Amino acid sequence: MDERKRRVLEALITDYIATAEPVGSRTLSRKYHLGVSSATIRNEMADLEELGFLEQPHTSAGRIPSDKGYRFYVDQLMQPDRLHTDDIARIRVAYRARMREVQWFIHQTARLVSELTAYPSVVLAPGVDEAKLFDVRVLPLGRDAVLLVMQTDAGIIQNHTVSLPGGFDMAELKALAAEFTLQFRGVSIKELKDRIGDPVAGDVSRYRGLWQGALQWMAAVEGDDDKVTVAGPLNILNYPEFRDVDKVRRVLGFLEQEAAIDQWAQSWPADGVQVMIGAESLVDDIQDCSVVTATYRVGPYVVGRLMVLGPRRMHYARVIAIVQAVSEELSQALNWA
Repeated sequence: MDERKRRVLEALITDYIATAEPVGSRTLSRKYHLGVSSATIRNEMADLEELGFLEQPHTSAGRIPSDKGYRFYVDQLMQPDRLHTDDIARIRVAYRARMREVQWFIHQTARLVSELTAYPSVVLAPGVDEAKLFDVRVLPLGRDAVLLVMQTDAGIIQNHTVSLPGGFDMAELKALAAEFTLQFRGVSIKELKDRIGDPVAGDVSRYRGLWQGALQWMAAVEGDDDKVTVAGPLNILNYPEFRDVDKVRRVLGFLEQEAAIDQWAQSWPADGVQVMIGAESLVDDIQDCSVVTATYRVGPYVVGRLMVLGPRRMHYARVIAIVQAVSEELSQALNWA
């Protein structure tokens, strides 16, 4: 594509994202100072339509971008936004407010991304069930309670308060935690749950209730229905593309299908920020949408994903910048000791 067509396409998509109205050559000539006449712009738009980058919804109307046009814009023309310092500060403050509360982070992330982008957002929490035990530690919380801290091989940390009436020997508990780790490191949480009620390791009869309570707690973690968190689903109603009731019903119906979203996410590219435009998502219910996704990590491991769903004329530059910044901040927060 030559430089003039690139500039015309970029200007047209920029205008359509801002207005949601088909764009004509006179509008581009007047607003974007392309250095050529309205007639020349009109010819370039006709060429772009013939090449599949633009569509003409009505005979007498201007043009709108096609999925192919949006894809070229995202891959070749768009420059990611530089987030305002207020947005960066808001993201950082949110993740410095609490540490190691994974589920809180997930809900906070979904709300924050939806508020910053004004689109629906989805965050997938780290999976615990298939993870493998890496480390167990015990920390005193007073005379009759301890904090049991468990870490998986993916770096996910869960903690649980356990009451131990009658006092306890901290040195003995730490030795038991080390023994537990030695025996069960590398065993999946799912397999550990199958062993609830069995002797754990060595002579642990005095504290068997501690380990049984821990394993029962782990069993409850996988049973939570909070792996997929959706925020701001009704934001989609703010965009004129979704005045059609059937379109809205399909999109909102999709956002309610947590199992389907989770399964769909397994097919996404392994890492980084990705953009899916229209039919590229391969999901019938969101063919009129674009999706921006990013992964987040604990250490070297990808442990979850976040995504933003909006109209195909999504403000890609800003959304990509926000999703990138939030995924990095979330990864950093989850890696804090």
